[in-house]
Amino acid sequence: MKSFLFILVLIWFILGASSANDRGYFDTSADRDCTFIGSALLTVVAGPLNYAGLHPRASC
Repeated sequence: MKSFLFILVLIWFILGASSANDRGYFDTSADRDCTFIGSALLTVVAGPLNYAGLHPRASC
């Protein structure tokens, strides 16, 4: 059961990282400020919900 949950969480974060990459959060030319980093982290944590229309934004 633990390995199943681990794999599920791993897939969740992989999909979130893929979505963050699609939105350009991993580009090296982007300006890094608190809002940018917060939005990138929220996108990764939201995982596959990003593909369902969720677009999390952070404000600092």
